[in-house]
Amino acid sequence: MKFGVIGTNFVTDFFMAGATQVAECEVVAVCGTSLEKAKGFGEKYGIPHAFNSYQEMSESQLIEAVYIAVPNSLHHPITTYFLEKGIPTFCEKPLAANHEQVKELIDCAKKNHTYLQEGLIPLYNPNFQILRDNLNLVGRIRQVNLNFSKYSSRYDAYLSGENPTTFRNELANGATMDLGVYVVADCVGLFGKPNKILSTASLLDTGADVAGSSILSYDDFNVTLNYSKASDTVNTCEICGELGQLLIDQPSQPQRISFIERKTGKHTELGIAPKENFSYEIAEMINQIKKNEIESTKVPFDVSLAIHETLTEMRRQSGIVFPMDKF
Repeated sequence: MKFGVIGTNFVTDFFMAGATQVAECEVVAVCGTSLEKAKGFGEKYGIPHAFNSYQEMSESQLIEAVYIAVPNSLHHPITTYFLEKGIPTFCEKPLAANHEQVKELIDCAKKNHTYLQEGLIPLYNPNFQILRDNLNLVGRIRQVNLNFSKYSSRYDAYLSGENPTTFRNELANGATMDLGVYVVADCVGLFGKPNKILSTASLLDTGADVAGSSILSYDDFNVTLNYSKASDTVNTCEICGELGQLLIDQPSQPQRISFIERKTGKHTELGIAPKENFSYEIAEMINQIKKNEIESTKVPFDVSLAIHETLTEMRRQSGIVFPMDKF
């Protein structure tokens, strides 16, 4: 399948690493904010065609599918454009700025019978399915802690008085949409949409958040979420039950999963060593398109929508308001 990619940043580098591991994926075109950037990225990976207009790329008839990695605020309009053109679309997380925009994209995909996929890496990782299949080991779940903090390479620039895109509210950026989306995706992917949400966040003078915490309540247990772009943590996550606990080494790209039995203290390794993360997402997309499907089996539309309904409510409670929000 011939792909075009939109964006020339480090995330697109990760996509290219995954693309090399999927035999049926051929990246034939790249679109950047300038033709110079697009050509430079193309030369780096041997991509033959470069554009600085995604409209021109779509009309070139070179591509059969598109991968979108642009600022969050642009996900909705660009994804809409390609869905209306009938071009299968793989949009990086978060799929859109809020749940209303996500609902519009899902409706657009259905209307045009065109494949749409959100790039939530952990939900495609085989270790996530292993984790889900082994939840019964802990018995009755009593508490869950999901953490993802990473000191942003651009936080120092903000502290020095600059205005990096990472912390620009008008671009629908910030800690919740960059890191919080992973722990929310893991939570909803495992347990479904929460019954109740309690959230708070640390906001910068830009209106974007730099850190946040939430409690998501379910029938028998609470899930605690912590994330930050102004500090580092070990990022180990745990699911604790009456019979033991499951440990996940990291929420975004799980490499190890282990079970500790409460009574004996016995450790059992459950996870596998995964391949390049994006390879699973790309393979899923190609396989589903072959079946004439319009959504992923790993992240179906209802899961994407539940994730973004949760994220939107977390932001609403925390006072993180984007220009495209209606609250």
